[in-house]
Amino acid sequence: MSDTETGPTPDAVDDGLGTLTNAGGPWDVADAPEGTEFYDFGPLKLPAIPGIKARLEIDPDRQEIGAVTVRIADCALQLQVIAKQRGVSVWADTRQELVANLRLRPGHQQVIEGHYGAEVIGVLTGRSPEGLLVDATMRFQGVEGETWMIRAVSSGGSVTHDSVVSKVDAFLSRCAVDRGDGNEPAGTVLPLTDPPGGMDAIGAAALLQEEQGE
Repeated sequence: MSDTETGPTPDAVDDGLGTLTNAGGPWDVADAPEGTEFYDFGPLKLPAIPGIKARLEIDPDRQEIGAVTVRIADCALQLQVIAKQRGVSVWADTRQELVANLRLRPGHQQVIEGHYGAEVIGVLTGRSPEGLLVDATMRFQGVEGETWMIRAVSSGGSVTHDSVVSKVDAFLSRCAVDRGDGNEPAGTVLPLTDPPGGMDAIGAAALLQEEQGE
């Protein structure tokens, strides 16, 4: 992966995050460094960066908040928290199912070694409204704690550029998870909650406005 790839220059997009370095997480929330502040989405805690741009994703079947999407440079990072049994890895099986599903669609995929272990790069081929063939690249990661997994899906023009890869990894390293009582069956996507005061209270309602015609 390299910044010499074609596509927009990620540094030209203000994602509100500034410069991020790896902080050593993600953590169980009880193990986060003392004094670390988060935006509280229930099971998922995002780093309390004032300029963060994010949106909540509603699961239409369950009518619950299933994910939160954060802008990273010119890309979107979707985050979910998935329950798992203590000490039992689920990402290997999840990754194999993901690759099998991707192979049913036009495009190609590969498994590579990333900062948090094996991850999947999928290139999906489709058609633009003008009928032209276009490729969309996505990066899939599974970051596991003892009783949870953060499923992270990045997409966008520069998703495989080195600078964006590093920034996504650094952002994940600043997140935390609160599994709660842990009664949910393994594989359950844990519903998230709106931060106290709502998304506007943390200045985060403006993700990917270009897609909405700005």
